[in-house]
Amino acid sequence: MPSDSVAALLQRHRANEDLNAAVISAAARNALDLAADAVVGPLDERIIEATGAALDAGHTHYEPVPGIDELRAALAQHLSEATGAGWDAANLLVTAGMQESRFLTLQLIDAGDGATALPQVLHPGVRKALGTRPRETVSLAVDAERRLPRLQAIRAALEGGSRLLYMESPSRLTGATLDADEMAAIATLLADHDASAIIDRGLAPWVAGAVAAPTERVALIGEAFPGAGIASWLAGYIAVPEDWLPPIQSQKQIMAICTATPAQFGALEAGNLYTEEQPPRLEHMQALRSSLQDRARAAGLDALAGGAASVLALRLSASQKAQGLTRLAEASYQVADGSDFGAPDLLRLTVCDAAQAALDLLADA
Repeated sequence: MPSDSVAALLQRHRANEDLNAAVISAAARNALDLAADAVVGPLDERIIEATGAALDAGHTHYEPVPGIDELRAALAQHLSEATGAGWDAANLLVTAGMQESRFLTLQLIDAGDGATALPQVLHPGVRKALGTRPRETVSLAVDAERRLPRLQAIRAALEGGSRLLYMESPSRLTGATLDADEMAAIATLLADHDASAIIDRGLAPWVAGAVAAPTERVALIGEAFPGAGIASWLAGYIAVPEDWLPPIQSQKQIMAICTATPAQFGALEAGNLYTEEQPPRLEHMQALRSSLQDRARAAGLDALAGGAASVLALRLSASQKAQGLTRLAEASYQVADGSDFGAPDLLRLTVCDAAQAALDLLADA
């Protein structure tokens, strides 16, 4: 390719604000990284052994494009138990992590002649997934506390011609969830307007009790078994009506053939252990988050109520935030800036022991 063509392509990339949205790591890169979507926990030895056994058995080549059957079945069972809906392996596609799930669903689920409706506050990875080609989008107003889309905004967007809705429940920024009545209302709106939805429920395992989701006209996306310590292995999923799967699977094959095989076998073992290991892990994380929330409020910081035990969002004034980010950077801490999500008054910390010292630094700002 001629050098001037390369230069033109690079310039177009630099000018594309969506493609240049912030990158948030799937897993913490070190003990002071509180910006990641997940902390790095210790791997159960049984996951390591299962992955090693898969390698010894020669599972180092291409597997079926939608994923190994056993993992698809395990993810389907997990979703069925979590949502009360009847998901099956035939509805599931294993992806190379959350960002691939975002990209495939946003590119391949048809919005028809309508726009794609997006809440004002979303993980920056959504913008990256949307940035590869022009499309019409509509911004949905969010409430002040949860930063989740308002029902009236969703209704107005669908009445205005939007035919695809993207949202997070729980929110990737605040951890807040839409309740069962809100989800039921959204399901009715989708049916009334012949529309579809993509729902990121990746943080749902960090919420006590069920996190509601519509059962029709939806794609559910997320990571495989959050908390099991495999976040950096980049194993995710897409769950869709069976007739939606072929174009998504075809694009997956074009992009990457299949998801890394050893990671799939490791995720399968994580799924086998999940019923045993996730409840005490969730209880521990809930207690830690509650302690951090109390610590923040005692120090005069505005900690949002949230819901998902893995994240804590703080609302700060502009001066508090600027000074706090400076102090955190000087101490080598990293946190997620709400500006990258569309909420410039917030910061997000992943919940872990290191967050206690980070809160003290913010309180002193």
